[in-house]
Amino acid sequence: MIDLDYTFFIQLGLFIILAISLKFILFDPYIRNLKKRDEVITGYMKEAEEIKQKVDELSKRFDETVRMAREDARKEYEDIKNEANAERERILSEARQKMAEMIEKGREELEREKENILKDASRHIDEISNQITERILKSTKGN
Repeated sequence: MIDLDYTFFIQLGLFIILAISLKFILFDPYIRNLKKRDEVITGYMKEAEEIKQKVDELSKRFDETVRMAREDARKEYEDIKNEANAERERILSEARQKMAEMIEKGREELEREKENILKDASRHIDEISNQITERILKSTKGN
């Protein structure tokens, strides 16, 4: 059987005093520091999550802005390309029209030249035929 003498109670009292002293001196500050650290870590985690959400939101806005800028640039490119094609067609049309006018003027000029040449030829033919007729008449008179 276990003997309970006064040393047991002294040791029990010292143990209780030590336990209470350690609770206030060591355990409570340690637990308080653990709770503070957990609160700080939790705060950092919340802050990190908020920052991540902001980054995701900014990334989406940036991607949307880039997409819109590319779309605007593509539309601008198409507009400029269409304007350039229309201008090219206008210039080609004007060039074709001027070329057709020049060809028509050239034809008219050739026609006038042809008529002048035919008139000159007709006069020369008349002169030559008159000369031939005179020679024939002279030669028949002289005979």
